[in-house]
Amino acid sequence: MKPMSGKSGVKRLVWRVACAAIALCVIAGCGPTYPKSRFKESIVDICKREYHIDVKADVSGKTIAIYLPLPNLIDFTFSITKEAGDKINDVILSVSRVALSSDAEFDFYCVIAHDIRIPEIQIIIIKSVDDVKRFLLNDISRGEYSKRMLIDMRFSPQAQKERAIKDVFDKMSLDPKWQEQVMNDFFRSEPAGLGDIGYWNDRFYIKDIALPEFLAEQIASRIKFEFRDDKRLAELFLIKSTKGSFISRVAERTFKIEIYVDNKVVISYGAKSTVEAGGLQTMVGSDEVFKAALKVANDVIHGYRFNDFDHVEITNQKDNSVLKVPRDKMDQYRLKKLKFEDLIKV
Repeated sequence: MKPMSGKSGVKRLVWRVACAAIALCVIAGCGPTYPKSRFKESIVDICKREYHIDVKADVSGKTIAIYLPLPNLIDFTFSITKEAGDKINDVILSVSRVALSSDAEFDFYCVIAHDIRIPEIQIIIIKSVDDVKRFLLNDISRGEYSKRMLIDMRFSPQAQKERAIKDVFDKMSLDPKWQEQVMNDFFRSEPAGLGDIGYWNDRFYIKDIALPEFLAEQIASRIKFEFRDDKRLAELFLIKSTKGSFISRVAERTFKIEIYVDNKVVISYGAKSTVEAGGLQTMVGSDEVFKAALKVANDVIHGYRFNDFDHVEITNQKDNSVLKVPRDKMDQYRLKKLKFEDLIKV
């Protein structure tokens, strides 16, 4: 198998994890083999004993995090190597085994993989324990199961933050002991969102993941792949960025989805044509962008049977156009009791 890279690499890793989860069917039927008191140690022990992999584990609320340092996570093209992909798969399988055979109640697990040569780069994989259970019970398909994993390669936010602050400290000639105290007091804290999760300088930066924020990130991720994988959408649009968050206020709870989608323009040259992005002409308006994004949001929210929200708000940052749909109209639209044209009149 070739090294994993880009979208295809992510899909292959997701598919291998989905297939590996089938092996958990027998294990899931057993009693609590791994007691709550030794949950973290059990994960570390299995990884070491069965796969010869050294990991660290930590817990925040109902979220378990596993740190996996690897000597060759990525190659010179920034692709995940086959060996690293196998080890990540082994760790995910180990965590699933323990989670499904324990009296501990965890909702999410998060694997943080680092290349020890360049620890600033990390791969974050977040998965719902309930999704694993539903897959094993045939409550969701293999295809749907593979879409429900959040996976991202990025620079460590904490590493970037600390290096920037230390540059300031050096310019101020601050005593090293005060540097550590200031760093601990003001710049080393629980992540504010899923994008800040990571591991840096022997310390986990994790949070107790809430289902709404997980769904918001998943909606954003799946919108990105929808615009890239759907042949028609890919011909018409270029999606540049997606971001999902869940805003909970006293009066309103909102899934806020921010996307940047550019139009592609077909310019004819006689019998030939070429596609360019960001031109002056527009083949289709923002309605089609919103329609595709709203379908993904509806599929995710309904798929998780989640009802504790008031609105879904989608913003296309290309022109700052906004579509805001109340929860009851989301249901009516999904059941085809409302047309899309009815929603944009709200």
